[in-house]
Amino acid sequence: MASYEQLSKYNWKATVSLGYEDGKQVKTRKQGFKNKKDAEKWVTDTLGKKHKGYIAPTNSNILLKDYILKWFNEYKVLNVSINTKNDYIYRINAHVVPMIGNYKLSELTTSIIQDFYNKLISEKNMKPVSAKKVYDIVNGCLKYAKKSKLIYDLPTDIEKQKLVKPAIEFWTKEEIDFFLNEIKDHYLYTPIFLDVLTGLRIGELCGLRWCDVNLESGSIEVNSQVIQDRINKELIFSSILKTSTSHRNISIPPVLIDLLKSMKEDRNALESDFVILNREGIMCNPRNLSMNFTKTVAKYKRSIDEIEKEDKAVPGDYMQLKQISFHGLRHTHATLLIFNGENIKVVSDRLGHRDISITLNTYTHIMDDMKSNTATLLNNLFKK
Repeated sequence: MASYEQLSKYNWKATVSLGYEDGKQVKTRKQGFKNKKDAEKWVTDTLGKKHKGYIAPTNSNILLKDYILKWFNEYKVLNVSINTKNDYIYRINAHVVPMIGNYKLSELTTSIIQDFYNKLISEKNMKPVSAKKVYDIVNGCLKYAKKSKLIYDLPTDIEKQKLVKPAIEFWTKEEIDFFLNEIKDHYLYTPIFLDVLTGLRIGELCGLRWCDVNLESGSIEVNSQVIQDRINKELIFSSILKTSTSHRNISIPPVLIDLLKSMKEDRNALESDFVILNREGIMCNPRNLSMNFTKTVAKYKRSIDEIEKEDKAVPGDYMQLKQISFHGLRHTHATLLIFNGENIKVVSDRLGHRDISITLNTYTHIMDDMKSNTATLLNNLFKK
């Protein structure tokens, strides 16, 4: 049943009953209609939504800032790693809550979400990829609200800027050989050599223990990682990896087996000890390892011409290196395998990607470069 009340000349109010909940009648009201016809249309739409399974409960009046924290703490937090959890908390508190947190779920519209996204870029000076990460949190939250029948329509179908995917960074075999030779007596040698030959994520590398390394079969079990908890400012050893497929077993070549055997014997290491240690001989901080790598690589960023202009002697074997991040070593591992003909599914499993499409999309340019080799390959197969 519905009732209508004219509050002023161009202001009508409508009240409609949605049935009973816990023995009490549930009603919803809205005013501001210019005439009774508009009010009646709203009532018809509201009852139509109810009959389709949507009932506007009292909870739909909850503020987004309250609901998004409830959604995160009771649902989303169960499915994410510590780093992702911290990223979500930061983005929710820094962007979502101050900008659109005071809207009720029932008040959110596509134009509000569009304006929110636009301001992330225009006022917060975010790049599209960063704005998308904030948008994805809001979208995930509201999808859950829709699934819970707290909202009828999903207001997140907006226009977003096209993402420009940056080119991946990696080294050639010549660059790797040069750099490893330069740091052969440096503590960075082992983690870099190990990462180039395994493609581990930096947290996985720091979390690798001797009990994960089978020197007889020549394999490594990836089961854990070291995480820098940015909120609590502490290192955490965790068995929760980025995705379920991050837990994997990978083969290692004899050249790495020999190095690891020698290291284990020299240290008289226990099975519970970490393979990669910092300069003090304790668990390695991924952030510090990454920074030290970047700092060391920077010593080789100048060209020979630039060095000569400073009237400095140039070592005979000097090589200018591309400034890559530590994660670039993981890309280096993958590109070396692909360039040398390894099956892309094998590469994907080795990297711990949840889907082969991720591997294909990440290394598209490598695959394109290899197309030129196809004609040569066919020619060599059939030439007389």
